[in-house]
Amino acid sequence: MQQMTFMECVKRAWRSAWDVLTHRPALVLGALVAYAALGWLGLAGRPVPGEGDLPSAGLVFAANLASILNALVYIGFSLKVYRFVLLDERTTPLMAAEAKPMARIVGLSLVMVLALAGITLALWLVLRPRHENGVAFLSLIVGAIWVFIGVRLSLLYPSLAIGGRFALGAAWRDSRGHFWNVLGVSCVTALPLIACGVVALIGLGIAGVTPETVRTPAWFTVLAIGQSVVNIAFALLTSTALAWLYRRYANELASGAAR
Repeated sequence: MQQMTFMECVKRAWRSAWDVLTHRPALVLGALVAYAALGWLGLAGRPVPGEGDLPSAGLVFAANLASILNALVYIGFSLKVYRFVLLDERTTPLMAAEAKPMARIVGLSLVMVLALAGITLALWLVLRPRHENGVAFLSLIVGAIWVFIGVRLSLLYPSLAIGGRFALGAAWRDSRGHFWNVLGVSCVTALPLIACGVVALIGLGIAGVTPETVRTPAWFTVLAIGQSVVNIAFALLTSTALAWLYRRYANELASGAAR
């Protein structure tokens, strides 16, 4: 464990994000281009509210496939950021360590998705008979549980990226008593991006941009690029934050990690 204050952790995350931009520009640019290209397909294959022809079955399939591939781009980029910050890894193959860290992080993500589905179903069966019109209430409970579990296990992502074992219990114990710090550092690190996003959304609303006006290829391109910049920037900031949180709080996880 490395001793540092809340704001020291945030500042180091920002500094590491800048280091990734300046030392690994090809990585960042490649992720942006891949995410934008796949995002364009995803937008083109999604039905848009309002009148008009629905996308073809082939385009819908391509959009769904593009969404899955975009998730892998997001995970792969985050993995590279973790290894840059924690291992100072700068020039490596596309898939580090024979893709084992990537496979483990994808596996963890699938476990989290299945857990969310199980929690949602269980709460629906228990609470639905008592709250016939409580969809919002149910969503709030599921969201709160999901955030709590996600934060408590979040240190496992940088651990897996650098060769750590799939240790859910160790991640849970390492984050015990640090929930608000882990959540707070991640949120504050991403706060500048969130503020810019809010300003952009307000600007689009003032300009009168609606779903009905963005059905052309040109608009798809603009939205895909904007979406790519936001998502890759978010991945960069949250990954550097988690990397420093790992250094700050990981004890059992760090003892089991290997390059």
